[in-house]
Amino acid sequence: SLQKRLTINTIAISQFPNFKYKMDSVIANNNLGVHFYEKGKLENASTCFRNAASAIGFLRDRSTNDSFPGLSNYDPIKGWSKPLRTAETQEGLSVPFSRMLLLNECESENMENEHMVSCFETDAMSLVVLYNSAVLNHVHSDLNGQITTSTEAAYQGYEQTFVISQRLSESCSGSSFSFHKQVLKMALFNNMGALYHNNYGRFRDAAQCFKSSIKQIDILEKRLLFDALIDADELKQLSMNLLVVPVATAPVA
Repeated sequence: SLQKRLTINTIAISQFPNFKYKMDSVIANNNLGVHFYEKGKLENASTCFRNAASAIGFLRDRSTNDSFPGLSNYDPIKGWSKPLRTAETQEGLSVPFSRMLLLNECESENMENEHMVSCFETDAMSLVVLYNSAVLNHVHSDLNGQITTSTEAAYQGYEQTFVISQRLSESCSGSSFSFHKQVLKMALFNNMGALYHNNYGRFRDAAQCFKSSIKQIDILEKRLLFDALIDADELKQLSMNLLVVPVATAPVA
C-alpha cells in the first residue's frame, strides 16, 4: 500500500539520505496526503504535505540547473484527485476548485549520488505541494467558519504556486505537463477569486479572477470532459461563480 511504502522510504531515508529516497519521500508523502484529503482526514493530510515540503527543502539546497538523461523525460504530474465532498455551499458564496494534484513516481536510477536533481524537478514538486497545501488550508477555513490564519496561508500558497508556474512555463513544454499547468491556472484564478469574494470582500478582484478562470474553462472544456478529469456539473458550478459577485462592484467587461 502507499502508506506501507512511505514507511519503508522513511526508514531508508534515515539510513541513506540520498536524492532517490528524498524524491520518493516527496512523492509518497504528497500522494498519501491527497489520499487522506479525499477521505476528509485533513490533519493527516497536513502532516504529509509538511513532510513533503521538508524533503523538497533538502533537494532544493542541492539542486542544479543541469539536466540529466535519466530525468529528461520525467513528467512530474500524474493527474488530479477527486474533489472533497463537503456540505452544500452557502447561497451567495462562490465555490473553490477542490481537486488536488498527484505526483508521478520517478523511475530514474541516476539519483544515488549528490547533485543529481535539477531545479526543474524541485520546482515541479514545489508547485504541486504548495498548491495542495493551499487547497487544504482553503477548504479547512471554509469548513470551520472562515479561519483567518488558514485563509491567509491559502492566499500566500496560491500566490507562490502562481510564481513557480510562470517560471516553469518557460522551461517545460511537454504536452501532458502543459495541459496540467493550464488546468492549474484555471484552478488558481478560480480559487483566488473565491478568496477575494468570500473572505476579503474584494469584489472587483474576484470578478477579474473569475473572468480569467472562465476563459481557461472555455479553452480546456472539451479535454476536461473527454478525459473525465471534471464532470459537467462541477464545470457548470465553477462557470457560475462570476454570477454571485455583487453586480454593483463587478464592472462589465
